Amino acid sequence: MRTRRETTRAATIREIKDTALARMRAQGTVDVKLSDVARDMRMSAPGLYRYFDGREGLLTALIVDAMTGLAERVEAARDTRPPTDPGGRFLAVAQAYRQWALSDPEGFTLVFGPALGGLERAAHKPDAEPGPDKAAALRAMDALRSLTRDSDVCGNRRRMPLNRLPPVLDKALCDADLHGADPATELAMVHCWASLHGFVTLEVNGNLEWHGAAARDPMFLGLVRLLIGLLGLPEPVDGWPPGTPEP
Repeated sequence: MRTRRETTRAATIREIKDTALARMRAQGTVDVKLSDVARDMRMSAPGLYRYFDGREGLLTALIVDAMTGLAERVEAARDTRPPTDPGGRFLAVAQAYRQWALSDPEGFTLVFGPALGGLERAAHKPDAEPGPDKAAALRAMDALRSLTRDSDVCGNRRRMPLNRLPPVLDKALCDADLHGADPATELAMVHCWASLHGFVTLEVNGNLEWHGAAARDPMFLGLVRLLIGLLGLPEPVDGWPPGTPEP
């Protein structure tokens, strides 16, 4: 059970984070200053150092929160479908990834946007020391990796689209911690994530506005359908949402 001091400290940390996120939304950028956050809270800037190790510490904490939120979203979505429905799992995870980004654009930008001055994103570096940000990133990526990792789907061995890899790529993938995946399967996961992430990034940044809001759902579903076909996964057991483009 928390003491009164621990409860008060946790509430203040949450308020600092919420204030920083509110300022990000108001100014349209995630590159906030600690002095601005302190001013919004009617605190002194030095007072914030009792809770975070400067601006970098605050931003890192927000990145961990965002990555944890992403991991929870995609894991929960994946687990709504059984392992015997890999196509349904892929669809659910893809939709959850997109919904997370659209509902938390500040978190999305903190995690995947341009590097902020003085902030090292350990989650993006393979040789970084283990920490909460890296653990959250690995958790989120493993939910995606699990969709393409197994060589058997419903008892039928499937072949990855690209199996003959150049030596430099094969070595790079073999040297990485693939969590049980073979290089060709890992490459397929990266290609799928890059495709989904590219669409979502364009949408979050408003670059698909000219197509109209009504077109974006079927456009995204069409991409997911293409990727499922590319991976050789079966169609979702429950079928596709209405409006999904057809072959």
